[in-house]
Amino acid sequence: MPTAWSETAPAGVRQSPRFLTASLTRELGILLSLSVMFPYMIHLIPVPENAQLGPRLLPMLYTPLLATLWGRMRSAVLVALSAPWLNWALTSHPSPPSAIVMTVQLLVFVFTLRMLLTGLGAQWFLTAPAYFVGMAASVVTTAVFPTLIGGQAALTWATRSVAIGLPGIAMLVLINWLALHYYPPGPAGGGPKAA
Repeated sequence: MPTAWSETAPAGVRQSPRFLTASLTRELGILLSLSVMFPYMIHLIPVPENAQLGPRLLPMLYTPLLATLWGRMRSAVLVALSAPWLNWALTSHPSPPSAIVMTVQLLVFVFTLRMLLTGLGAQWFLTAPAYFVGMAASVVTTAVFPTLIGGQAALTWATRSVAIGLPGIAMLVLINWLALHYYPPGPAGGGPKAA
């Protein structure tokens, strides 16, 4: 991942790289706002009390998906690490155990999607396999730490989560297709060509 070097150093003096530049800070602000806004907007949709749209539509994955597709890997990783906890701090959802599982899933989702983009190029279907690899990582995590899911069997929990999340998987594939169609990646998998 590239880092910015300070341009104020005297000639011949090498300074350490700066990780958090102004443009990265601005980008993170926008992406983290979206990572809170998407789940919040989903929860505003009127549904019966027992219907939870978050697990059905998977809005926590939208922002890391877009950041990864547009070649913003550093931002995608930071959003994957921060979004579940920021949502918990602001809305008390997800619960801390669920946020741990979601953080693992988001990180694996982002890295898998990046590897698929690198290996296969920009394809409309890449989010589906990335989601399933992320879910497999969640299964391993919950099998090792079953208290994160209330002591349930990890495979039973994962099967139910995938069944409930089928509309969300379809939504992820649609967002993947729309992003690649209207904002295709630039050369070498960088940001959109228009950027």
